[in-house]
Amino acid sequence: MPNAISSTECSAVPSVEAATGILLRQLVLAAGPLNVLQIGCPYESSTARLAAAMSENGRGRVICCEPDTVRAEAAAAAVEKAGLGQYAEVRVGGPERLQATVPGPVDLLLLGGPPESFLALLKLVEPRMLPGAVVVAHGVRDVQTLCAEFLAHVRSSGSGYVSLPLPIDGGVEMAVRAA
Repeated sequence: MPNAISSTECSAVPSVEAATGILLRQLVLAAGPLNVLQIGCPYESSTARLAAAMSENGRGRVICCEPDTVRAEAAAAAVEKAGLGQYAEVRVGGPERLQATVPGPVDLLLLGGPPESFLALLKLVEPRMLPGAVVVAHGVRDVQTLCAEFLAHVRSSGSGYVSLPLPIDGGVEMAVRAA
């Protein structure tokens, strides 16, 4: 794809969350998700990085729901500049309003934004997640009290998730839907 930038080129863009970016690229390449729902876009390049990984697979789409208009416009501009519009779309608004318009089941859910909203957001999307779907929550180690209910939910034995805290970039919780 001549106009698209690769994930390698995206990695040249400075990112505070370099290890998380690598993890997400690995997940996209290994699992081949068709529908990625990104809630919040902390860095303008994060959606473009995900789209670049999707383009390496030759399929799939990232839908980013960002309530902040300035962040959403910056993320959309990065996607367009990279020539990855067929793999990503940035929507202005909260996920509560927009997630119903995301096509198909959600294969990969990326939780950003206020950590106290992680559990509510997961519950909102859960009905659209099949077994094998992956949830990645950013920065949970640094704000464990704010997202304690979310962490208790995905870590409990009867939750239907297999979860693992990863000691990277302020703590990342990765959970796979088992049932």
